[in-house]
Amino acid sequence: MKVSCKELRERAWTALENNWWAAAAMMLVYTLISIGLEVSVWLSWLTLLLLPMGYAISITMLRVARKEATPDVKNLFTVYRDNFTQSFVIMLLVALFVCLWALLLIIPGIIMAYAYSMSLFILNDNPELKPIDAIRKSKELMRGHKWDLFVLDLTFLGWILLSCLTGGILFLFVSPYIETAHAEFYLDLIADTQTEEIEAEEIKE
Repeated sequence: MKVSCKELRERAWTALENNWWAAAAMMLVYTLISIGLEVSVWLSWLTLLLLPMGYAISITMLRVARKEATPDVKNLFTVYRDNFTQSFVIMLLVALFVCLWALLLIIPGIIMAYAYSMSLFILNDNPELKPIDAIRKSKELMRGHKWDLFVLDLTFLGWILLSCLTGGILFLFVSPYIETAHAEFYLDLIADTQTEEIEAEEIKE
């Protein structure tokens, strides 16, 4: 990666300027619904139906990074009308694949989680793809870059520890911050890939 972790964090911070409370509101609503379902033994299985909400949060932060939109709680619900099937399937597949790898050993599970980490963004940008194809493309895109994203995540460790000290309240703000930084990572990655493809074509010519 040509861009440093510091620059990616700064870009994410700037993108979230004036959007912190709206992003936190999305996380709060999602968290409250999750807790509400999990405390009931009879309703806990319904947490699977929250997968599209996780997708909506990631894609909203991608659009924030691109300055195409601002966070909005209603995005958590409109995804069920606009993109339920794709969002549900890709979230389920990613979770399932990571769990299967983790059953072998924890480390392979973590590695594959990073390999699949761009799947949601790729599917959003290429809605004609099947979810499984978006996952494959994520593995290709992240080849040689999983460590870069891991290092970026390590730079948020201090924020995560502070979130724990606040009983998780600060995480309502830290989570969108991390997700937006991931979106910035993705945008930089695809820009590099496109540049490399153009240079390869020029060499061929």
